[in-house]
Amino acid sequence: MKYSEQFAKNKALIQSKTVCAGFDGFVDFLIKPVKTRTDETTCTYFPTIGDFGEKIMSLAGRSGNVELVMKSTDFGGCGPHYMNGLANMGVSCTCIGAMGYPTQHPVFNLHPNCKTISIGEPGYSYLFEFEDGKIIMSDIEKISQLRWSDLIERVSIDELVAHFEQADIITLVNWSYLVHFHEIYEKFLELVMPRLAKKDRKVYIDIADCAKRQPEEIKAALKMFGKYSEYAPTYLGLNKTEAMVMHSVLCEGEYAGSIATAKAIKEYSGIGTVIIHPVDSAAAVYDGGEVEVSGIVCENPKKTTGGGDNFNSGFCAGLLAGLDVKSCLISGMTTSFLYVKNGKCNSFDDIAQTMKMYDDCE
Repeated sequence: MKYSEQFAKNKALIQSKTVCAGFDGFVDFLIKPVKTRTDETTCTYFPTIGDFGEKIMSLAGRSGNVELVMKSTDFGGCGPHYMNGLANMGVSCTCIGAMGYPTQHPVFNLHPNCKTISIGEPGYSYLFEFEDGKIIMSDIEKISQLRWSDLIERVSIDELVAHFEQADIITLVNWSYLVHFHEIYEKFLELVMPRLAKKDRKVYIDIADCAKRQPEEIKAALKMFGKYSEYAPTYLGLNKTEAMVMHSVLCEGEYAGSIATAKAIKEYSGIGTVIIHPVDSAAAVYDGGEVEVSGIVCENPKKTTGGGDNFNSGFCAGLLAGLDVKSCLISGMTTSFLYVKNGKCNSFDDIAQTMKMYDDCE
């Protein structure tokens, strides 16, 4: 059966499932730096990170100005982006995160299929998007203050157990950015996971860009996440930047590609499945096998922020359907492609239809 047909066939099953995620949240300001301006309505933007970098470097030793155009203000964070992707597919979701406290920030207008529970103040991200990538500059002063004690004061351990008990996939995000999240995920492992009834659930982890964390912190996090496998099959998703940091921490020599790096991470951590998804491919190493698939790149992306989170949405939709790892990679790449192309989350039917571009993939 073709990948698109297999995915479409499982629509009712996927939409019968529940996912619960925590615990981040950001307000995103999408910004375009101006290269030239003709009049008040006409300008050009720096097309690539390299072009913008050259402009910045040219100002060293003197001074200068770069005009910025604010394109949009939207909700952000790994959890909200990921959950909104699944909710748009028809999955019932609960997103517990830093979305404003005691009053939730109105920007977090996720799809109605996603229940939001806010437990702290969000971070603020300034997103510079270019044709070849993005630069994210974040103000994490408020969200960095969130601790386990704050979380269980606002959502008790009993309530956490009740929310995550319902979940077919438990998702933990953004360990890297937020200094107290290691403690939160250790306490979650110690106090919540053992109380969940045994069922066919999965744990999916996205740690976000870990470049600023120390090697020993990264190693400790990997070992801690590996312990989640004692309670459920556990998956770790990484983009290429994150994978390269992991490689530098765990391996010697030059970056050796997705499969080799995923093997090293899996062997060190004990995590059941390690996924690495660069822009142009996706790979996974899992118990009993490995697979790598070439991806179809969107040539004219409308929005890249959230593309990796929507890969996670698509991959996890495949998990909810019980698909094999290769099929999950393809559903992840398709979901991300559509999001980047259209600048928004897409419906289940649109994703299934677009997945036909992978039907001849070997």
